Amino acid sequence: MNPSKIDIDRNISKLRVNSSEFLNLDNSNIITMLEQTIENIKTISYYWATLASEKKGILNKSKEGEEWIGGPFASIYAIQYFIETISKKSELDRTKYDDIKKSYQVFPTKNIEKLLFPFLEGEIRFGKNLNFEQINEFRGFANRFKNNKPRITLILGAGNVSSIPVLDALFHMIAYKSVIYLKLNPVNDYLLPIFNQIFEPFISRGFMIISQGDMEASKYLTNHDGFHHTHLTGSNFTYENIVYGRTLNEKERSLKTLTKVNKKPITTELGNVTPIIVHPGNWSRSEISHQAKKIVTAKLNNSGFNCIAAQVIVLPKGWKYTQKLKDEIIFYLKKMGDTTSYYPGATENLNNLKDTNNYEQINDISCSTPFLITDLDLEKEYANKEVWSTALYFKEIQYASYEEYCKSAINYVNNELWGNLGVTVLLKNHKKKTNKKILDTYVENLKYGTVAINEWSALGFVIPTLPWGGYPGNKDNDIQSGQGYVHNSLLFESPQKGIVYSKFRLSPLIDPPWFVTNKRSHRIFKNLTYYQATKSKLNLIKLIFSTVI
Repeated sequence: MNPSKIDIDRNISKLRVNSSEFLNLDNSNIITMLEQTIENIKTISYYWATLASEKKGILNKSKEGEEWIGGPFASIYAIQYFIETISKKSELDRTKYDDIKKSYQVFPTKNIEKLLFPFLEGEIRFGKNLNFEQINEFRGFANRFKNNKPRITLILGAGNVSSIPVLDALFHMIAYKSVIYLKLNPVNDYLLPIFNQIFEPFISRGFMIISQGDMEASKYLTNHDGFHHTHLTGSNFTYENIVYGRTLNEKERSLKTLTKVNKKPITTELGNVTPIIVHPGNWSRSEISHQAKKIVTAKLNNSGFNCIAAQVIVLPKGWKYTQKLKDEIIFYLKKMGDTTSYYPGATENLNNLKDTNNYEQINDISCSTPFLITDLDLEKEYANKEVWSTALYFKEIQYASYEEYCKSAINYVNNELWGNLGVTVLLKNHKKKTNKKILDTYVENLKYGTVAINEWSALGFVIPTLPWGGYPGNKDNDIQSGQGYVHNSLLFESPQKGIVYSKFRLSPLIDPPWFVTNKRSHRIFKNLTYYQATKSKLNLIKLIFSTVI
């Protein structure tokens, strides 16, 4: 349903009236509302996950796991961390701060996380030369200050992953003590009754409005004087149309500055030509297979409609396993069979690509979504363009040594690929002394908001204590992956990037549950969601059994 301008004006007025009350609420009241929100999510989670699966046309039962982890679980997990932060239960631990690297370990923080997410670690790097006392002092946003002004934030929700609007709204509510107008993307506006139910504690008190609406409604909202701030998760073209009133050309993006038609403050999380850097080493046959599954997961999760979906696989030219890895990637793309092109315009985009001679279609022509691969050098424009579909590119880089390859790969992804949201590096034995220098070079020099070692960078999205957004410093008129960040449940005010570390291969016997090849993922993530919501021993037992049965 498209709201009228009168309806929008009335809703913004309601928010304005209640914004002072929300600003002055003590944290105990906000915690009570957040706890009720968790209960509401628990109640509706099955309907939420199954409805999203139905609307996306998911054909494979196990793929419903994506909707559990990317919907109810991610939402509950983030809320719990926000509660801990604002209830002062998450005081920083000095021992987790590395003064040399200017980093703070933010995951795991609990013993149960070591069990649920084995070998997974997360840290935040700070771009400024801050000591421990300073990073502790400069966190909390609105919670640090008194006499703030009331704030109304417009959230333009994403259309792909269902928890994104929830997490965006939560961050701005908690960090900035802002009331929220959440406008859903038409692609998933079926979520309106679900979101109205889960956010009922805030909606009933006039602290949040959730609405549907088309492009005209979005245009009216983004130009409305009633908002103090806008947050967008979407495309760089949407951002340009909001801020400049049009899509910019390359010359305009190269200018130092450009006059805005909409000067309202805006933060954004946008797209990315997502790279996966394969670092050469001595890989076994089973390790090649495992990493191929990881890459295919990064491509096919959510049918490729992720701002962090793998697009360019950077490979060492002349490495003895390069062709074997390519072959294995193609094998698993074929094996995973059909997927669904639920996002508007995606099928047309893929068909246009399919018609060029540079692409190889590697699955059956009867599939609703073809999987296409090609050499990026043959389609150079896609180094600067998000493909937003199931097309995958290979880029081979010549090298004379492992150290040289590391530097060349960094230079390539930093300077030749568009966007800086997330990057993955596959580096065997990354904790060994022989690879320490190479690991440090990658982590220090990759200019991305999330750098993942041996794991798909999307896991930085799921870990609520990590910041999520583009690398700092993007220009207004060359926005790349955006400005600002969300999630960041410890409320750090100066993160540069999040780092995710994982073991090269978690297990030779069982694929991680987030792999598209794991046939139990729907049961695992359903049980994980209920355990996270309840913390009951019975649900923990169910979760453990679902990983093997």
